[in-house]
Amino acid sequence: MSIMPNILIVGYYNRKDYLDLFKGCLGYCKFYFIDYASKKEISNDFYKTYGEAVFWGDFKNATELLLHVKPHKVVFFFIESYYHVLMNLACQEHGIPTYLIDHGIRDININIRFETHLITQASTTSPSSYIKKLLQFKERLKARYFLRNSVNALSKANSDFFWIFYRIRKNNGVIATLNKIASPLRVANAYISFSPKVYEVHKLHDHLPNDKRVHYIGIPSFDHLAGQKPAFVKKPQIVFLDQGLAVRRFFNWNKENYRQFLEAFANICTNAGYQLLVKLHPIQPHTDVQLWNSFQNVKVIDNEELTLQLPYTQLIIGFFSTYLLPLMALPFTTVLTLENHPIGKINVSKSFIEAGVAHPIYNLEELHGILQDVEALHQKQLPNKAKFTEEWMYKFDGKAGERLRDILLSDDL
Repeated sequence: MSIMPNILIVGYYNRKDYLDLFKGCLGYCKFYFIDYASKKEISNDFYKTYGEAVFWGDFKNATELLLHVKPHKVVFFFIESYYHVLMNLACQEHGIPTYLIDHGIRDININIRFETHLITQASTTSPSSYIKKLLQFKERLKARYFLRNSVNALSKANSDFFWIFYRIRKNNGVIATLNKIASPLRVANAYISFSPKVYEVHKLHDHLPNDKRVHYIGIPSFDHLAGQKPAFVKKPQIVFLDQGLAVRRFFNWNKENYRQFLEAFANICTNAGYQLLVKLHPIQPHTDVQLWNSFQNVKVIDNEELTLQLPYTQLIIGFFSTYLLPLMALPFTTVLTLENHPIGKINVSKSFIEAGVAHPIYNLEELHGILQDVEALHQKQLPNKAKFTEEWMYKFDGKAGERLRDILLSDDL
């Protein structure tokens, strides 16, 4: 395109790591973001780096919104709510191309075996959320008017489909809803996926045909890690990727067993002579930072510090995580995944264990022997990294952001 196009992003934009997917598009596209009824739901202003936010209640209907934004393309993080489905249908009627982009790891092993459990675990509504809804009553009511007016403006076929979706989604969770609705009206025109393995989950849940348009791009958020070289001298340190499992109440984790785990894990690592560099999940509260910092020889780090320390680090330990993907792909790293969840031995990282790029730990006592000879385990994982990278990251060449940019700028689907 000869002019800078407007791109509308539909989905949760409070997470900086979601927005970092578009870092390679800065200066090439102007972004608009929508997913909330009002500004009261925005928890940080990082989105302003890319563009501006608009809100459902500020418009009479979807047509008015689209005429205001004038998007060249519309990108969804997910199409699961009433508003998402409505916007997808409205874009189709206005001839605006829609895409669904990956925002985190999807693993067919996880989605088949655990996702219903995870959704159930995470669905509890806190009293504070009810209070927030009450405080936003006026804005939420305006958003409901937007939804009603927009549906009424759809063609009869699309309106009928929306109400089918509405009735099913109202009484079912996300996964159950997707299983019950196998319609091309619910899905985007095309998919922007990290890799073939990640796309498998979309094919399953969205009932996609084999010829569905899909672009593989790699993971733009990790472009800066591509080409990392090991330092000549390693430091006695371990990078640990936490996942906030207690915060989300996954796999029977809670505050108490999480604290007990941290204490035992930190003691084993530090007694073996290692410093723990801990990278927290974006959802983890400051109380988790304080808890980690209460242990000796432990330091909580951010993305920038992790990037700086990575060349000096051979051993990576973590729970199942998107961030593990590039770290497993790097040729100089050795990766352990912790599978000792309170719910039992469930092999959440089964796909990576079977790929030979991660070694499972079922009991923390197993660490004693591994920490004495990390190099032996590294030599076992090294031959498997190239195939793993191709299947799970498509390409780890630092150009995923450029591939995404080219898709958004193109006049083609």
